[in-house]
Amino acid sequence: MPDLKINGLPAHVESGASVLEAAEMVFVEIPTLCHLKGMKPDTSCMLCVVKDTASGQLIPACSARAVDGMEIDTNCAEVQSARRDILNLLLSEHVGDCEAPCTRICPAHLDIPLMLREIVRGNMESAAWIARRDLTLPATLGYICPAPCETGCRRGQVDKAITIRDLHRSMAENHEGSVLGFNDTEIRGLTPKVVAVIGSGAAGLACAWRLRLLGYGCTVFDEKPQAGGALREESVLPMDVLDAEVESLREAGIAFELGHAVSLHTVAEKYNGVVFAGTEFAGAHFADAFYAEEHKLAVKAVANGKAAAVALDRFLKGEKPNVAKPFDSKIGKLRESEVQELVKNCAAVEQTGKSAPHVGQTFQSAQSEAGKCLHCDCRKPVGCKLRKYAEQYGADQREFPADERGHVQLIGHSEAVVFEPGKCIKCGLCVKITKRAGEALGLAFVGRGFNTQVQVPFGESLQNGLREAAKDCVEACPTGALAFRNEEER
Repeated sequence: MPDLKINGLPAHVESGASVLEAAEMVFVEIPTLCHLKGMKPDTSCMLCVVKDTASGQLIPACSARAVDGMEIDTNCAEVQSARRDILNLLLSEHVGDCEAPCTRICPAHLDIPLMLREIVRGNMESAAWIARRDLTLPATLGYICPAPCETGCRRGQVDKAITIRDLHRSMAENHEGSVLGFNDTEIRGLTPKVVAVIGSGAAGLACAWRLRLLGYGCTVFDEKPQAGGALREESVLPMDVLDAEVESLREAGIAFELGHAVSLHTVAEKYNGVVFAGTEFAGAHFADAFYAEEHKLAVKAVANGKAAAVALDRFLKGEKPNVAKPFDSKIGKLRESEVQELVKNCAAVEQTGKSAPHVGQTFQSAQSEAGKCLHCDCRKPVGCKLRKYAEQYGADQREFPADERGHVQLIGHSEAVVFEPGKCIKCGLCVKITKRAGEALGLAFVGRGFNTQVQVPFGESLQNGLREAAKDCVEACPTGALAFRNEEER
């Protein structure tokens, strides 16, 4: 029974155990993409490499056997560099967007695809909540935002971009009464800490709203008698729309102290954290204060407010500032054939739209417009291990550029499970799982070398290949290659 060390920690394991199993015993995480407990390792991804300090060699932890006296380093610079190279190679042929271009372009990062699909399903209150959660002032922005998201909408390559701005405005104005109580689970219970936001423009309101969602008691201060700041100078914005949205923030538990000068000394003593929101604070410095700059584009101001709230939250929790951005794979401009491939998504989504009784033309037209979404975002943006490790190890998709990028392709677009070969890393897990499940057809590797593909044998449909093991295959897939067509991972 071997005794070895993993990062200096003693591990005593059964004979025949792998280095990966030894690491698990001492709670050391080693990243894997092709490993599944209980199945024979194939070492197809090699991401689990570790260093055997005695030999100086890098070895795959999933298949290398633990040997008495081994000393394993799982996180040295050489190991990290090797893992980064492995990820870069996998990403060089990865064809998929982690985020939809519309969401990526939106400064406030509205989850546009999810909002659109909720509209299609007839879940208008849910769509209104998403708009409120991410934009703070979705109706106000519906009047004044220049809608940069629509310039990135790939539907424009088919006919016209989806009218995203009009849709989030419509959701906010027509479903305001149900928004606040729709998803109380997303508004966390109050923490003992209270925070102050000085300035009630778009940045200040967005900051206060995000802090409220994070569970803080929050008070907004402003010398002016009405909240809104520069938003009240927008000629195309009806003031009753802005007033209603400010009132909804008040109803959500945000306090307002308006119409009198702010005593910074009193605020500093009374509150656990302070955010200065406004252009007039540029260049000023107050100890332990955070800043949310207003911007001539209200949606950018909202983004600044949200960022300041997250930064203050991390500070109050004793966490380090998070400067790293989530890894985001990007396809770029689509070929015409690829656009038509994504249109299959649109047709599939439209077929699932629920008809609701007692609704008017506004409901129907909103569903029709939202149903044009091509679903070009990833179906597994959270569970994708490739994305997780690419971010963790600082991978760069451009490090090993391919001569020609692969094609966007959808298989099973009208079935329960969708397979996107361009996102497949050929780990072989789905092939093993279908074999273990006794599938009559299952999945198999077809072809040789670089052209190897995972397919259902004999050209049969994906549904016929995954009659018993669909759920297990989707859950095991380390990327968004295999996913349920109508399930959201958010």
